[in-house]
Amino acid sequence: MNLNQRNIEDELTNREIQLIRWLRAGYSRSEIADKMAMSIHTYDGYRKNIRIKLQIKNQADWARVLMQVA
Repeated sequence: MNLNQRNIEDELTNREIQLIRWLRAGYSRSEIADKMAMSIHTYDGYRKNIRIKLQIKNQADWARVLMQVA
């Protein structure tokens, strides 16, 4: 994974970026699903899509993404 903030935001939809912002704020899976008015399964799908688009392979990659998204 070698993306900067601009590249990340270009790759993701607005909903995916919002999900990352909620993660960064420390909300749980169920809290984020509630805040975004979606099911847990939809939340899981968004996380999977983000992981695929950004080629996230491990927790360290997730941490870098969380730090780079404003």
